Amino acid sequence: MISIPLLKRNMACCLKPFLIIFAVLCMYTVVIIYMYDPKMADMLKQYQNMMPGVMAAAGMTGVASSLLEWIQIYLYGFLMLLFPLIFIIILVQKLIMGYIDNGSMASLLATQNSRRKIIVTQALSLILWIVILMSGITIVGIVGGQVMFPDELQIKNYIILNGSTLLMQLLISGIAFLTACICSQYKNYYMFGAGIPLLFFLIQAISNIGGKLENLKYITIYTLLPTSKIISGEGGILFQNMTMIVLIVLLFGSGIWWFCRRDLAL
Repeated sequence: MISIPLLKRNMACCLKPFLIIFAVLCMYTVVIIYMYDPKMADMLKQYQNMMPGVMAAAGMTGVASSLLEWIQIYLYGFLMLLFPLIFIIILVQKLIMGYIDNGSMASLLATQNSRRKIIVTQALSLILWIVILMSGITIVGIVGGQVMFPDELQIKNYIILNGSTLLMQLLISGIAFLTACICSQYKNYYMFGAGIPLLFFLIQAISNIGGKLENLKYITIYTLLPTSKIISGEGGILFQNMTMIVLIVLLFGSGIWWFCRRDLAL
């Protein structure tokens, strides 16, 4: 079903960008947890009042009543969406688009591996790296929270929050993956595979400002991420997560189907 040598190669070639993104997110996670303090919350609230548009666009609004809510406000409205997005764009470029654009896909297809086996291996490599990234950040957050503020972090809800965020990253990966399986040139991949997720991200940031712009959130996939429901304990989390899972399966399945049937300039 998959090519183990190709999988190993994929894991090695993507290690450097992973370490960079992981280090950045670890730093921000630890710093945000360290900053959890009522006095700091008052200061940040003043920043929200001074620069309401900027802070709202970054998703950094509201007053935290718990460590989990603090982390959600200052990490999951902007940083935990943007940096994984950058990582996904790089991954898809390395795992799929690079081979297609420079014609080196011929060397892969010249082996005994079928098209399906190759593209399934690339899809699995992409999914594994996103899972590893979010799992690592989850562990860092739990350890950091327990060390600095013992028993204050709602670990179960924090894991659910990261699980939902993982599904969102896989959904974005599916968009980029499908686009790479369709396109033959970098410019088209960056226009659609990177452009569409970035457009969704920007629309979400604009809708965060509120007012008449708030309704824009309904045209972006980020509306499916139930962060506020997880924090407040509301229902509907399972429905939104299941919706993302269905879309992920459709996007990756469509990408594999298209790649197996497309003409490749080899």
